[in-house]
Amino acid sequence: MELNEDLLDEENEEILSKLDDTIGLSKNKEVLRDIIKYHKVIKQYDCNIEFENYNIVIRNDSSYTFYEELISVIAEVYYKNGIILNKNILYFDPDEFRQNARKKEKSNYKDIEEGLIVLDLESLRRNPKEIKEEIEVMIEQMPKKAFIILEDEFREGEVNAILTEYFSWSMKIDMISSEEKEKYIKKFLDTNELTYNDEVINELSNNPYYIIKNKLLKILVNSKIKNEKNVSKFLNKGKKLKENEEIVKTGLQELDELIGLDEVKEQIKKVVSFVKTSKIRNNMPMLHMCFNGNPGTGKTTVARIVGKIFAEEQILSDKKVFVEAQRCDLIGKYVGHTAPMTQKMIEKSLGGILFIDEAYSIASYIQDEGGRDYGAECIATLLKGMEDNRDNLCVILAGYTNEMKHMLEVNPGFESRIQFTIDFPDYSSEALYSIFKNLCTKEKYKISNNVKAFLIDHFNKAKLNNNFSNARYVRNLYEKVKIEQSYRVTINASENKDLIKKCDIENVVKSLKTNNDDRLKIGFCI
Repeated sequence: MELNEDLLDEENEEILSKLDDTIGLSKNKEVLRDIIKYHKVIKQYDCNIEFENYNIVIRNDSSYTFYEELISVIAEVYYKNGIILNKNILYFDPDEFRQNARKKEKSNYKDIEEGLIVLDLESLRRNPKEIKEEIEVMIEQMPKKAFIILEDEFREGEVNAILTEYFSWSMKIDMISSEEKEKYIKKFLDTNELTYNDEVINELSNNPYYIIKNKLLKILVNSKIKNEKNVSKFLNKGKKLKENEEIVKTGLQELDELIGLDEVKEQIKKVVSFVKTSKIRNNMPMLHMCFNGNPGTGKTTVARIVGKIFAEEQILSDKKVFVEAQRCDLIGKYVGHTAPMTQKMIEKSLGGILFIDEAYSIASYIQDEGGRDYGAECIATLLKGMEDNRDNLCVILAGYTNEMKHMLEVNPGFESRIQFTIDFPDYSSEALYSIFKNLCTKEKYKISNNVKAFLIDHFNKAKLNNNFSNARYVRNLYEKVKIEQSYRVTINASENKDLIKKCDIENVVKSLKTNNDDRLKIGFCI
């Protein structure tokens, strides 16, 4: 049976190509292609489907925010294919949604204008039933609209459990790899007809993504001013520019420079010493670990550093191999998919680290209608891979402390393979302030003297919240403070462009609830 028109016409492909230019988004083209095909098949063959599901859950695993770019492309695709009537992107007011979710009377969403409805559920972890009911009301009253859920800190297993009936599609913004940075740099230089060599690529790719973008723009401007095509001429070779360059550090140096985490650092050093000694004695232990702790306590960062240390000490073969996986990367939706998916992630990680965040979610996977437990299949494949590749693979399982303990108790196969368990405590308020200060220093901001006492007091209150996310909270706060500061200095030209004042932070935290409130928090709460 052939369709009367191409499923993916030129106009759709042109819209999708916009994702190629943004790191971490290109894989989502395939999801949008599937949505387009689904929509065209339904329309062409007049399928009698009561609820056409075009709703998407987007998970952001990157330290950079590319939501706007991705959602903009989704809106264009949906509008072009007639899924929504216009390209409006409506970020639903979080306060109004929160209030409606708590009302006993039925909410009214019927008058909301056409477009794509975006709901930010990142802080929802408690009482998901209440939110499910409110989303059901929204979908019932707005059946012709499409919805997007932004799922940053919200646990993926819970989203699937409460919303799978209404959100069939999922996307992911990946961590930015070294390979992607290099690809981005080469494409930029080639597009602008600039000449380079491997040394140039290596030097640029060692920087964070936002610094790479800034450096490339400076290189382009300088090349046009001086009519010079050789990129090497504009790299930071001089003494003045070298002050901005990052010094190449060993894994142990990076570990020591982390703020707080003193007990974690000591444990990691003991693990390294034990493994090195065991290797000399020809009694190499398994390297697999379990990291327990709340969000934002440094589990992913430390896992990357462990991979680097293991490579430098010749315990593992490649310090560049760090594969981060979620449940959706390991468990398939159909019979026969899970084992190959899990095996693929294992093979991809050989020589380095396979970091499985929220690992308990693979053990609590719900059986399908036929009683098949894909989670059990994933665990069996993973355990075999951990055993077979014990000398050339380190699997790190990470997640909330209680959930991880339960996972190991109900799956005894892990107990014999997990050699090291490390607990990550919450940061102190002093440490959280140091993290904020470091973020400011990296981007050359200065801080007013009265900021420290205010922030420490704020962190003391914020930590009482059950959804508090430690360093992640600080990073989110910092990004919002930068926006507030830039607005202040823009409307007052006499203000110091590099100074963050107490008023900037006060304006951001005014809307944040920092008491120990068990009620749901939705939307743009941090």
